[in-house]
Amino acid sequence: MYLKSGNKGECSGCTACMNICPKNAIKMIYDEEGFKYPVIDKEKCINCGKCYNICPNIKKDKINSIIQAYGAKHKDVKEQFTSRSGGAFIAISDYILQQNGVVYGAELKEDFTVFHNRATNREERDKFKGSKYIQSDMKNIIEDVKKDLENNKKVLFSGTPCQIAGVKACIKDKYKENLYTCDIICHGVPSELIFREFLKYIEQANNKQIKKFIFRDKRFGWATHHETFIFSDNTEISTTYFRNLFYGHHILRPACYTCNYANTHRPADITIADFWGVDEVNPEFWDKNGVSLIIINNDKGQNIFDNIRKDLKTIDCSVEDCTKHTYTLNQPTPITDNRDEFWKDYKREKFDYIINKYASENYN
Repeated sequence: MYLKSGNKGECSGCTACMNICPKNAIKMIYDEEGFKYPVIDKEKCINCGKCYNICPNIKKDKINSIIQAYGAKHKDVKEQFTSRSGGAFIAISDYILQQNGVVYGAELKEDFTVFHNRATNREERDKFKGSKYIQSDMKNIIEDVKKDLENNKKVLFSGTPCQIAGVKACIKDKYKENLYTCDIICHGVPSELIFREFLKYIEQANNKQIKKFIFRDKRFGWATHHETFIFSDNTEISTTYFRNLFYGHHILRPACYTCNYANTHRPADITIADFWGVDEVNPEFWDKNGVSLIIINNDKGQNIFDNIRKDLKTIDCSVEDCTKHTYTLNQPTPITDNRDEFWKDYKREKFDYIINKYASENYN
């Protein structure tokens, strides 16, 4: 594991080691690529070994296999349109909130940072809607999850599979009955550093301050991927520059290229994603406002689905239907041959050089 080996490919940044430390001797610190890694304060460390043993790369919690999958669209068209795909997360989280439960998810803040946050009502939960193509900062959120579970609250934790694994590693078995987990099918998490540089580039190029940013603007259609900037004077532009940087695969966290969860064995109770290929599986179910893929991984996930199905329009689908157009259910995103070249270019060139070389509109 990373704290012993120093191999960044072994650390997903899940924060389990930081949260388990009894002396608060571990901090998550940014590296030169803009990813956070655990750093031990040797003066505080008592060499208890808890941080080593908690790591999900070592402590393997129960991993589930797909038992059923569905295509889904929320019956409320507004919820469907304002969600990233078909609104499955809204139905799942509503189920927990209706039981006086707590929902955890990733929120894009006004300063364009992404943090995991806690919601106890729909207004707070709605801040978790939409795509965020950088890694969310977990900070001390696992401690909040623990407290809610100890207070006998039902908890839904949503996030990437590695974040789910980190949370579950830190929760005692006696509290897991009320813990519900929902992971997303993840392509990999891009560098926050590159994202911040990109925002500065856009502001300088337009000589305006960005007021709002949309990672994936659904006004262009569910199947497209355009990012939109709304400036302080209420003008706006849309580009595909960051999309191209993302899909270029040079700016992903090193661990993403060897991800343990990029397959059909999931750490969460239920998995959600865009249902790419639904037009082939069931052309009549395709919808310009979005379609969710819901994957059931265990009995708890099936129970969730049985309770939310009334809020959704659904179709059954097979594992083959799920994996055909979603390759990270088969393998991790492959590392690029010129990833090192990208980071050398970033360190020595201006950012417009990076945009022109790696993110041009005709970039493939």
